[in-house]
Parts: sequence; C-alpha cells; structure tokens
Amino acid sequence: MLLKLGYLIAVVAPVLCRPQDGHPPLSSANAGSTPIPIVSQTEEINPDGSFKFSYETANGIKVEESGYLKDNPESSTDRIQVIEGIVSYTDNDGQMINLRYIADENGYQPQGDHLPTSPPALQGQPQQQGESAQPGGQLAAQHAGNPQLQPQYQNQGQP
Repeated sequence: MLLKLGYLIAVVAPVLCRPQDGHPPLSSANAGSTPIPIVSQTEEINPDGSFKFSYETANGIKVEESGYLKDNPESSTDRIQVIEGIVSYTDNDGQMINLRYIADENGYQPQGDHLPTSPPALQGQPQQQGESAQPGGQLAAQHAGNPQLQPQYQNQGQP
C-alpha cells in the first residue's frame, strides 16, 4: 500500500508543480528588460558582528549600510543590533531622493526631505485658568480670524 502511494506521489507531484496557464516562469518575467550594471560594490563582515557594504548602479542608485552591536544598558548579557544607512536615487519625477535611516532599540527611524511630516503644533500660549478651547471660549475668540484653527462640525440632522 505504501509503495503504491509513493508511486502516486512521484507521478502527481511534477504535474502539480508545472507552471500554471497564463503565468510565465519567474526566470522569463524580466526577459524584455535590460539589466542595470553595478558600477561599484564593497562588502566587509567582521568577526565582532559588525558589517559594512555599499554599491552603486549605472542608473545612479547608491546604497551604503553599516551595522554593529552595542551593549544593552538594561541587560548585561544582551546586545543591541544597530543598522545605519543611506539610500539615494532619482524618482520618476526627476527628484533626487536621499534617505537616511537607523534601526536600533527605538525601531526604524527614516529621515528624508521627501517623507511626510506631522503638522506643526498650534502656536500660542498655554491655556490659563478660565480659558476654554471649546467654541465660544477665549481661545476660540483669539483665533477667530484663522479658518484653519476653527472647529469643523457636521450637522447630524438634529436641531
């Protein structure tokens, strides 16, 4: 019985693994595109766990990354992996993108002029006793001329 099952698997498995209709094999997916040459490449891996690599392609993509282990102040046995890097390339609109990043115990922290930022905090004095941020309060009266600082309400069909 096991021998028959083995023969069945040996015959059926190749049939099930064949490329499906309408889906070319991965090797031919990029058959029409021209490979972009790598202009320069460096790589350094050290026994202490630190590393450094960089590469540049003919179309202007540049990547540099380094990593190292640092002591964890909260543990005498654990160490923290830190990775820092820079990536630069030209986007589809012709704008040069420069991205710096670090990944450490605080997570991934990218920096770049192309990244969205939080809106600036409201400028002004801290609330004092008697002031209210609610409509009709003193703060609302102070900012009455600035439509960006006015609360937006939607009528829910109630009077």
